[in-house]
Amino acid sequence: MRKSVTLLFLLAFVLNTYSQTEPALTYTYNKENVVASAIDGTWKNEEKNFQIAFQKDVSALSLIPEMFLEELSKYPIYHAGFLTYPEKEKEMKVPFLLTTIHGNPHVIFFRGKGEDPYGDSESFNLFIAKGKTKETDRLFIGGDFNNQEFRELVRID
Repeated sequence: MRKSVTLLFLLAFVLNTYSQTEPALTYTYNKENVVASAIDGTWKNEEKNFQIAFQKDVSALSLIPEMFLEELSKYPIYHAGFLTYPEKEKEMKVPFLLTTIHGNPHVIFFRGKGEDPYGDSESFNLFIAKGKTKETDRLFIGGDFNNQEFRELVRID
């Protein structure tokens, strides 16, 4: 009896230990997703002399801090990589992912906070209007919510 109780406790411990799962981000690229298939490249806003670049690199998902994983694992990830943008006279290159929130394409990127190089998340809505050629594509970037103005950018590469 004693051996079977001990064996039962050991089995319960092993099953509990190995059945717990960490939240994981699932990459679900779909070439029919207009934003995911056309976002890579450098984009410029002529009016404000503002330039950003998106570069596909799925390994960027491994840089996302653990504290964000549980919430982000609830959303599909259609694209991931590095976002380059200007901030206070220097160029920042940070990991980003493309998902949807309430059906709208949404970029979430991770920048430094304190000692953590990716401890702060920021985000914005966006959409792409595809032109006849890549050079005539337009990228529209808004804020976190749909009640904010969108800025138009043109592809420069």
